[in-house]
Amino acid sequence: MRPEYDGVKFYSKNDMSIGWELEKAEPILNSFDAAKEYDDVNSILELYNVQQLVETGVALSSWTEPVHKGYCSRVKQFNPIIGRFFGKIDDSSFMEIQSIVCISYLDDFWKLFVKFKVYNKISSETMQGFLKQPDTTLYKLLEHRELVEHFDREFAEVLRSSDQTARILVTKFLEKGNSVCYLPKSFGPSEYEEVFLRYVRGEYANTNVLQLIYKAQSTKECPISDKLRLEAKRAFEKFWSEHADGALNYAYGIGVTFQIQDELKKYENQGTNYSISYDVRWLEESLDYPSILNNFRYIFEMFDIPGRSTLVSVKSQIGAFEGSFAVDGVKFYKRGNHFNAIDMLSSAQTSLYQNFLMEHEIDLEDVFKWFFEQYLPSEFGVEGFGMNASSSTATYIEKCRNLAAEMDGVLKQFRMFVRDGSIDRELFEMSSEHMILEGIPSLIDGKYAYALSKEVNNEMFALFSDQSVLSFTERTKAKYSTLFELLRNESVSENDFKEWQLNSLKWLAQRGSILIEDSGAIKLASTRVLILKDLYEHDVLCVQAFNKWKTEIDLMIQNGDLTVESTLFSLPETEYLNYELNKSQFSDGLDLRNKYAHSTYSNNEKEQHHDYVQLLKLMVLVITKMNDEFCFWADSKEVTT
Repeated sequence: MRPEYDGVKFYSKNDMSIGWELEKAEPILNSFDAAKEYDDVNSILELYNVQQLVETGVALSSWTEPVHKGYCSRVKQFNPIIGRFFGKIDDSSFMEIQSIVCISYLDDFWKLFVKFKVYNKISSETMQGFLKQPDTTLYKLLEHRELVEHFDREFAEVLRSSDQTARILVTKFLEKGNSVCYLPKSFGPSEYEEVFLRYVRGEYANTNVLQLIYKAQSTKECPISDKLRLEAKRAFEKFWSEHADGALNYAYGIGVTFQIQDELKKYENQGTNYSISYDVRWLEESLDYPSILNNFRYIFEMFDIPGRSTLVSVKSQIGAFEGSFAVDGVKFYKRGNHFNAIDMLSSAQTSLYQNFLMEHEIDLEDVFKWFFEQYLPSEFGVEGFGMNASSSTATYIEKCRNLAAEMDGVLKQFRMFVRDGSIDRELFEMSSEHMILEGIPSLIDGKYAYALSKEVNNEMFALFSDQSVLSFTERTKAKYSTLFELLRNESVSENDFKEWQLNSLKWLAQRGSILIEDSGAIKLASTRVLILKDLYEHDVLCVQAFNKWKTEIDLMIQNGDLTVESTLFSLPETEYLNYELNKSQFSDGLDLRNKYAHSTYSNNEKEQHHDYVQLLKLMVLVITKMNDEFCFWADSKEVTT
């Protein structure tokens, strides 16, 4: 076991801990003696961390300028001391020295080990013996290219047999993240399958790793055969079937009913079971086709006021806890409990509403057909759109196949209309251009705005994330989960915050999202904060819906904080559609379009019905987004004329 050492640690210049660590570093800086003999590896590594902290240029407010300059000068004397220590490490001392490096300094040790090229003094036999030790963390060593290249053969030999290898390959190729890992050239992709199979068939295979393997897409860099994916899937399912009783589950239920009641909508919940009921009389009185489509928007609330789909997954809805423990493949659709609950609710709403309409002899697909072939021509004078509804006697397989194909068709028609101003049916029939959801243009210029700069993302995190440390003060304790809530509900000043928090608050003031008055009082800058809050909560800003903020939004665009795009669907909506319809973007996608086009659907009729309900929801999304486009287009034409 490695020794404990509570030393100074540098993480990054923007890390919230920098103030604490500078306070810990101060006595070390004051007591430093260049003539002292440093013979403890952890003391050396602590000097290295102190040096990195000071070289960021960040200073405690208690430091005068001469003191700060003195510290900056002093840390330059650390280099020869650190260099001399690592220069003494050789084949005879390496094993002992590396064994006493504390956990928090391991990364620093290997960084300096490579920097000073200590590997040139370590024999192949010694390194191979070290690599084979069970407590050697291979992944940390593989972060250093020079080290891997120098000991290529030794690393390759160990990776072929190590229990760590499958996890290393998964982290490098299949798991989402910014990890750096260099594999030896003599250990190639053709060997990965055997490593994975050995892991999948092993007694201690982790279910998260199994899930990443069976939902992965094969690539040249990391081939994943269908047989391997199937074996991983079966191992995953077998584990949970055998351990269902001991699993920690978070279960919730959602019920939807149509009944006679005074309220249009009524919400009830008991524990984790939620129910929503709707006044059936309202639904019976709104059986005209426009009202049916509007009910999805306004009654079932599948869109917000600016017209964004509420069915999509957005980052702010994924809690830190579930985000940390969720299995996140390199091409997985990021989603959490909120998305799963909304998906369940919207499916229940759509399924129940479809049955309700059928009882009133209305087929929802006929409503879709009416929108394209009657509503668009009569309301906007737009001709040429067409859609074929499924036969009333069609099976769910036939309905899914038809609806997915017709969705493709109307999207291609819309794309042609935006590009050419009209739909040429003969040209449309000749077109073989693939339907890429990301590339569908909009009739609205500058329709969506997205966060662009790192600074604006950090700004939103500091203001609205419950992981930001700025919401805590000694007076209010943990009463508020975000800085935004604290400033909105309390009168606070600089005196309420710790010194290490003030640097971040001053930075927010420079950004213009908070105001620090001469008296020290801290307040929100309303317009900018409201823009950022809307953006943080939805991952996209509907520019046209917020004309009153246009000046501020334009300024943020000019400053490079925001970028603007003109597409039919917002980025979150496009990702959601790609997740539902195909696997072009996400390897764990439902693939609703392709599996019915290529007959790889499930033979289970319940699953087929579920797929059909999902496709109905998606067509409602498509129609609603198009309707908003044509409404804006018609209004802009009236203004022009």
